[in-house]
Amino acid sequence: MKFLSVRIGEHDSNVTYTDGVNIKYFKPERQNQIKHYAYEDIISWLGSSAFLNFKINEIDGIALILDSYAFNWLGEDEGKLYKNINIPFEPFTSLKCPIFKLDHHYAHSLSSWMLTDKSTTDMVLDGFGDKYRTCSVFQNNKLIQSYTKENGLHSFGIALQDFACALKVQGSSQDLSGKIMALQSFGKVDKDYLKYISQFNLQQSNKILDFENYVKIKGSRIVANHTFINFVKTVHFYIENIFPKFFNKYCNSNDVITYSGGVAQNVCINTKLKTQYPNIIIPPHCADEGLSLGGVEFLRKHFEQPIFNTTNFPFWQTDIIPETLPSDQLIKQTAQELAQGKIIGWYQGHGEVGPRALGNRSILMSPEVKDGKSILNKKVKHREDYRPFAASIKLDKTKDYFDWEGESEFMLYSIKFKDKIFNPIAHIDNTSRIQTVKQNHEYFYRLLDEFEKLTGLPMLLNTSLNDNGKPIAGKPKDAFALLKHSDLDYLIVGDCIYRK
Repeated sequence: MKFLSVRIGEHDSNVTYTDGVNIKYFKPERQNQIKHYAYEDIISWLGSSAFLNFKINEIDGIALILDSYAFNWLGEDEGKLYKNINIPFEPFTSLKCPIFKLDHHYAHSLSSWMLTDKSTTDMVLDGFGDKYRTCSVFQNNKLIQSYTKENGLHSFGIALQDFACALKVQGSSQDLSGKIMALQSFGKVDKDYLKYISQFNLQQSNKILDFENYVKIKGSRIVANHTFINFVKTVHFYIENIFPKFFNKYCNSNDVITYSGGVAQNVCINTKLKTQYPNIIIPPHCADEGLSLGGVEFLRKHFEQPIFNTTNFPFWQTDIIPETLPSDQLIKQTAQELAQGKIIGWYQGHGEVGPRALGNRSILMSPEVKDGKSILNKKVKHREDYRPFAASIKLDKTKDYFDWEGESEFMLYSIKFKDKIFNPIAHIDNTSRIQTVKQNHEYFYRLLDEFEKLTGLPMLLNTSLNDNGKPIAGKPKDAFALLKHSDLDYLIVGDCIYRK
């Protein structure tokens, strides 16, 4: 059977199509190079058929994940996780297949299917979903609990956005939470205020996040942004430490848990959760870019079809791939240039699903380059100097450099260095958001291996192949534009190497 799933809303639209065997994923922001691009109306996504190569009249089932407040003409869901809908205009009126409208959080809960089919609990926390829910808990494919800010659980993601606005942090609203997550590390925990908020649990987050109350407590000691950063640091520190207690209401320590939603991009919280719940699973597409993937899983379950093929995940992005594959000679040459401190754009195969570069659409640099972080931020990425960079490391060498056991495939954990700290990949708190790389990631692993032979280091700095405010490159010409307008030394596309 052929299924189609579409996320339509005010940001980060995406489409997933399957013919029953192959999965194709499309995020239009990479095609048109407009970050967080959205299909805001009910038919604007139809153009994706040209990229995904499907015919709408051959589809057996469609799932739509909508921002309900913008599509209230479809009627209320009455608490249902999905409903069959009729759309009263073309091309929908001529379709014979059923069309389903899915609850936002329900789609999130289903979106980790390529990583596990054995979860006991699916936790979803985000800005808000349908009916302005901030959190939903699913077990056995059923909603067992939900929260809104009205019953005490404010959106931590929205709160961080608000804090960023208060600090006049620039950028898209969808990126502000990530920026404030990096910035809060520069603050200090206010022990007096920490003691005060320790009386509240996560369901009383409205009281934890109350800056006006903080001002009342501190009185004349308030000192502009410096003190505000300390407030943000304090509440962030407290919330990341009580998150596991909230999960404990629904999960046991050995349970297989999936965790998704925008808040699941917070690497500090994720690391605390991983310590208590070692079997937790967080997909690289945990925010709204994963909703269409949840939609096709709903259709598979609904129509009782076999489990999908997960080959090559997460490199499912439908974009333009190089015409050639990197040869052994090119990989060795690239490693030599990196060992000499060069900054290299790396464009291979299909792009990654999710916002992180995982070795197919990356900017790479040696972690030993002096002032490497500053050089990259100022001359290549053109972004704020406080923002950190991640490290990609061979899985079998991870424990030699980081206080970490097991995998971290998708850069979703903040991990302490063991001994030597490499400044270009180290945040101010001496952590790095690492990606562990296995041999099945063939060309990228071989590049890491060659770099290790030359330098003794099995890792590279890895950041996304884009300029500030732009999506990850979806076409070679996007990568060439970055080469032209930045201080990249080389660009590797397939088996070809380019310089200015």
